Amino acid sequence: MIQLVDVTKDNYLDCLKLELAEDQQENVASNAATIAQSKFESHYRLRAITCDLKVVGMLAFCFEEQQYWLFRLMIDKSWQGQGIAAKAIGLLLVELGKEGAPALQTMHKPSNVAAAKLYQRLGFVAVGVMDDGDIQLELRLNGLQAT
Repeated sequence: MIQLVDVTKDNYLDCLKLELAEDQQENVASNAATIAQSKFESHYRLRAITCDLKVVGMLAFCFEEQQYWLFRLMIDKSWQGQGIAAKAIGLLLVELGKEGAPALQTMHKPSNVAAAKLYQRLGFVAVGVMDDGDIQLELRLNGLQAT
């Protein structure tokens, strides 16, 4: 079963041990950087993604500039291709829906084809290009449920 749990002192080392494939490492900041940033950005919220209680990924989101942002998502290379990212995003959408979030913003590098396909499949639509060249996406929540 896929779950989202807070990143804590009890599981952050498991998050640090997660790895991306060599050709994916330029697509997302390291979990170490994300965890460090969260200690200085109090509005950052980190979740370990677990599969049957084993940490298999991590995501980070925040409420910033009047919008909810999913700004980091990674699944360990040995757990990819099993639908875990989609299920984790579904769980996040339910959590944000309970908070009354009207939409979720995210972004990906133009070269990250896997992320583009995932977000498109989940209903995100391109709404612009970020200053750094990343593609900005949005998903209107309107009562979505976990997948």
